[in-house]
Amino acid sequence: MLFKIILKLFTIEHVYARSLHFKTTEVPVDTAPKNRVFIIDGSSFLYRAYYSIRPLHTKDGIAVQAVYGFCRMIKKLIDTYQPEGLVLVWDSKGKTVRHEMYEDYKDSRQAAPSDLVSQKELIQEFADNIGLIQVQMQGVEADDLMYSIAKDLEREQCPSVFVTSDKDMGQAVSEYISILDPFKEAFITVESLQEKLGFEIAKIPFYYALVGDAADSIPGVKGIGPKGAQQLVQQFNSLEDLYASINAVKSVRIQELLINAKAEAFLSEQLFILRIYDTALTAQGCVFERNNWHKARSFFEKLEFKTLVKDIDSQSLDKLQTVSSVPTLPLHGRYTFILVNTKELLNEVCNHIRTAKHCALDTESDGLKPLQANLIGISVCVQEGVSYYIPFGHITDELQLSKTYVLEQLKPLFEDEHIAKYLHHAKFDALMLYHAGIELKGIVFDTMIAASLVVPEGQRIGLKYLSEYYFQEPMLFWNDVVKKNKYKDFSYVPLGIATEYAAADAHQTYKLYNLFMKEVHDRKLKDLLFHLEMPTMQVLYEMEKEGVFVDVAVLEQINTVVTHDITVLRNAITDLLGESFATLNLNSPKQLEDLLFNYLKLPAVKKTTQKTGYSTDQEVLKELALLHPVPGLIAKYRELYKIKSTYLEGLRDAINPHTAKVHTTFSQTAVTTGRLSSSEPNLQNIPVDKLHVRAAFKPSENYLFLSADYSQIELRVLAYLSQDTTLLSAFTTGQDIHTLTAAGLFDVPLESVTHEQRQTGKRINFSILYGLTAHGLSKDLHISHKKAKEYIDRYMAQYPGVVAWMEKITEFAQEKGYVETLGGRRRYLSGIREKNRHLYDLARRAAINTVVQGTAAELMKKGMVNLQAHFAQESHKAKILIQIHDELLIEAHKDYLDSILSTVETILKEVVSWNVPLGVSTRIGADWQAVTK
Repeated sequence: MLFKIILKLFTIEHVYARSLHFKTTEVPVDTAPKNRVFIIDGSSFLYRAYYSIRPLHTKDGIAVQAVYGFCRMIKKLIDTYQPEGLVLVWDSKGKTVRHEMYEDYKDSRQAAPSDLVSQKELIQEFADNIGLIQVQMQGVEADDLMYSIAKDLEREQCPSVFVTSDKDMGQAVSEYISILDPFKEAFITVESLQEKLGFEIAKIPFYYALVGDAADSIPGVKGIGPKGAQQLVQQFNSLEDLYASINAVKSVRIQELLINAKAEAFLSEQLFILRIYDTALTAQGCVFERNNWHKARSFFEKLEFKTLVKDIDSQSLDKLQTVSSVPTLPLHGRYTFILVNTKELLNEVCNHIRTAKHCALDTESDGLKPLQANLIGISVCVQEGVSYYIPFGHITDELQLSKTYVLEQLKPLFEDEHIAKYLHHAKFDALMLYHAGIELKGIVFDTMIAASLVVPEGQRIGLKYLSEYYFQEPMLFWNDVVKKNKYKDFSYVPLGIATEYAAADAHQTYKLYNLFMKEVHDRKLKDLLFHLEMPTMQVLYEMEKEGVFVDVAVLEQINTVVTHDITVLRNAITDLLGESFATLNLNSPKQLEDLLFNYLKLPAVKKTTQKTGYSTDQEVLKELALLHPVPGLIAKYRELYKIKSTYLEGLRDAINPHTAKVHTTFSQTAVTTGRLSSSEPNLQNIPVDKLHVRAAFKPSENYLFLSADYSQIELRVLAYLSQDTTLLSAFTTGQDIHTLTAAGLFDVPLESVTHEQRQTGKRINFSILYGLTAHGLSKDLHISHKKAKEYIDRYMAQYPGVVAWMEKITEFAQEKGYVETLGGRRRYLSGIREKNRHLYDLARRAAINTVVQGTAAELMKKGMVNLQAHFAQESHKAKILIQIHDELLIEAHKDYLDSILSTVETILKEVVSWNVPLGVSTRIGADWQAVTK
């Protein structure tokens, strides 16, 4: 049961402050006081755990990501610092004494996510299991309670450590109290804190009386910022002293601000005061037994925290394993995994495949680039319970068949389209086999693609994760057999271990096939999987296999220009800053943060994603460029540096030496909407700029590039789904939709719309697909919030059918918990029923975007499949090389251009029979740049 202390309020008060705008200096962990009690800010840990881990659920659908993260954080704390005592402190439910002082206290805070409450209860259960004392007091905030416990312990001369990343607790730091930021793993002490602040710790509430705290709705003195407040705090002894000597304030404006907000200033200071309560806790009562950790084993099992269970089970084992140690074989004994290293055994496996007319298979290689790596083994499973591994490329002294012999035997079976093949990430294995001389046919099921359609939100779709999730059968990971044993690659793994690893892959793929076949049928996803996604996989296989030629000479020419421009920018920055900054690393966020905000004293714009410092991203640099020339130069430098490293040098390094082409990897499963993505290298992100990097991409001899682009495909999808009469009419009659929107926004005739107005209309048209809000639009268009709201109101009046459809989608999502594309792809939205406005808005935007973008992606896939089917009949005429969201880059033979052009336009336009025409624009050129619009 949760240990609660409810005692009367004492009158003792202590100086207290919140959210310092100063960066503290931390000291190494080994300077921390010994024999101390660690007092944990429960809410801080809880929220950090919740937002730092992707959504995680048990098989029964229970949300547990915060629980898992919290348990891991506590374990790390215990293992790293081995505290003598440990106390977990929670905020009180409901209002506190500060709400009585100030009604608006913390009223700007969003409601907690709905699944956070249930996870907190599980965390409290976990704490009880390991004997971790929990303290909560009615009407008392955790900050007050943590300080009160520390003061009680101080009477016993027992030092305390506040475990929190919240610098609110800086006011408590003293001889007996320090702070541990668990995420920076550093301690904050009196000396380090005061040195950085530039004034005594006792003055911090004075400081916050002036600047306030927006996070807690504490007003402060409006108009006085951090820098001005710091100067006043350094000049005067206290808030009382400041107002008693108000005429000593040099700035008349600051004087007026202070006089007008005197009541708010004194109220703000009082809100920062840390109150002390009698907790009755002693050092002995806080003792934590580290050996209690194992008592959480059943709790971890219940919530399916396999890693934490494994940690407990392995604590008694010798952790100093040798390089040649044998990993635990999780499926050993449960199934039969057979090493095939004789002709008799291989013949037996081949006969099994012929008889069954199906098999699950997987390949093993010495690298992750299938068109460059060496195939070293193949695993096969024909029935559940037995699986085979056929090695032929391991660098060991063990008996194995030759690669030539094995592939000769398997080739007729693998190229027989009447023998069904089941794979996990089939495209990779098909490319691997192609590189080895086998054209894999008869691929009917990819368990990774199927998983992407049926698994819950946040569940990983890697084979090992799926095996554990669905069957509670953990598998060996590549790191278990290769990295931990310091092997160069899988070819060095002994055959015994290799068989357990590889045969399990084929076996679990076979099991997943049987499971997912039923899931796909029950969820009515057969059409989506078998008639769209699996055929799309085959198209992507052909595209990756073909690759695209990149002219290195063109890259080098551009690189010479870019390198020169980078040097010019670098010198210009040094000229402005001085020679002492000549060695500044312009790619280091930390060094730039110090330069911009400490040396140049420019205002901080926003925090980093991790909230550990101030952001120096491109958006921030461009905003700061309005105040100082250096940020603008750095922004240009970074843009050029990225082009140089990622696209010029990166593309050169990505060229396959065997083909002289770049072979990207397309993924159907990386984007939740079903949109295709590209990686290694990302060809969907090649910049369109004056440097003309795309000019390096060229077709084969006697071929030209043909670009086919779906015109405004997502807006056309929106028109069809919403059946908005204005949108339908515009697309049916061939009106320019952006001009039409602009005419409505600015209340002008169509013929009077300017280029700038059309651009505004265009941005708003596409913004609607990504969640149109006044705040976002005002920021995007650099207009006032009021004007943005006016634009949105006019848009809604112009397209009422779109507004009605958006509401319909939102209502559907709230009722079902998910949305569906036209093809049936579901996306579950955990935040769609949230009271927390931020989470709800994110989910609502995702709902609208998923349906539109996902449906558009399905149209593109269908177009690709239909085109590929046509091209396959005469592959010498045309081939699809690259897909860039709504665009296809096709290599077309010069002798057949007219017929190919006509075919492409017809097929892409006729993928659906809607009352909205699909527009397709085409361009022909000698390189990619030439066909870029």
